[in-house]
Amino acid sequence: MLFGSLNAIFVINVQEESRMFYDLKQNLTKLEINRPELDFERCLSVWSTSRNLRFPMSTFGLLAATMSWQTASAQTFTKASSDNLQTICNTGSTLSGSQLESICNDLNLGGGAAANTASSGVGTQSQPASLLISQQLKKDAQTKQERHDRPKSGSADAIAANWGNFSTFLTAGATDLRHRNNEFEQGYNATIPSVTLGGGYSISKSLEAGLAFNYSNSNADFNTGGGFNVDSYSPILYINYQPFDNAFASLALGYTRQNQTNNRLAVAGVNGTTGNVISGFTAGKLSANQYTLNFLSGYDHPIDTFTIGPRVGVDVRQWEMDSYQESSNTGLELSYNSQYQTSIQSTLGLAASSAHRLKYGVLVPQLSASWVHEYANNSRTINSHFVQATNSAPNFQFQTENPAQDWAVINLGASFVMQRDVQVFANFLTVQGNRNFESYGGNLGVKFGW
Repeated sequence: MLFGSLNAIFVINVQEESRMFYDLKQNLTKLEINRPELDFERCLSVWSTSRNLRFPMSTFGLLAATMSWQTASAQTFTKASSDNLQTICNTGSTLSGSQLESICNDLNLGGGAAANTASSGVGTQSQPASLLISQQLKKDAQTKQERHDRPKSGSADAIAANWGNFSTFLTAGATDLRHRNNEFEQGYNATIPSVTLGGGYSISKSLEAGLAFNYSNSNADFNTGGGFNVDSYSPILYINYQPFDNAFASLALGYTRQNQTNNRLAVAGVNGTTGNVISGFTAGKLSANQYTLNFLSGYDHPIDTFTIGPRVGVDVRQWEMDSYQESSNTGLELSYNSQYQTSIQSTLGLAASSAHRLKYGVLVPQLSASWVHEYANNSRTINSHFVQATNSAPNFQFQTENPAQDWAVINLGASFVMQRDVQVFANFLTVQGNRNFESYGGNLGVKFGW
């Protein structure tokens, strides 16, 4: 009887949410006079995933689905900025004596159409340090807490010997990140060197906690000229837990401060008198904050010296960028509003390793492959204004690209465990199948325990 009552309540709630969803969609469609086509299928997909959750999570899912609607005719930066520049020039909405006023005069002499190019201005898709660190440190939860009286069969058993309560580690590496060009954002190639220093303490036989600090530098060149440089500073708190033999859970909480400089190629159009292209490089400095939560869990089934097991994880990131204004003296400088970006990713994969006893230690090759799915990250709308236009001049809005929803992460590595609690390791990691990004990276590290 109780089950029947609960089932009836569930059906009523679903029907009520369906009605609310339909009414909300109808009302928003009426309000969006200039946007007749909404991405209803994507919205329905997000809502249908959340409808099985209890209140208030289902309501949150409905709201998130509504906010994720995108227009069918989103404005590119080139189109939006060109139209806005032409409007400013036609209405004389420039500061008196400014370089922008001179540009408008040159454009109007020949009736040349205004044009402009730029990226969305932020390089936020570099690989999350918290994810890489938790993937590396999860070996501690697998190996440190193994029972010494178990038969020495699996690779996890082979490297579990006499670890101390304290440990320190150092890793250094680099990633080559490639962004594919599309109509909404420019293509670029970025090199991202990174270094991480950390230490942990074993609170009990099944629990370890530690702190780490990561620094990375992203140096990117746009395909059409210009680029950006990002310095990232990330303190990270991590916890490794072994609920039972061969299983582990790893949690990493991080904060990242990003200081970024942009060098953007701006093109206004053709000088009506000389026929030369009116262009120049603008510079901008901005800051951003990123908050991350990464959870990774798994189970390793030992088969002689070989282990294999599943990996399940969640990665949550909130990225917040301050508003900023470009400088230099081209007349084409822009100001940008503050921006926010939320990413929720799930990870489902498989990992395998094997142990090989050598003269000076144990060599453990490792291979893992994961499927990553994005739930929350969507195209963003950015509001911008020409710096040398009057305050009464209109702003313009443009869209960023649609982030990919599915891709693969492949990690190939090896660790060598020696006496006196010394471990050296190397990893190669690549991101494949992402329609916007592709990356190849690796790192080397050493870990000491006492």
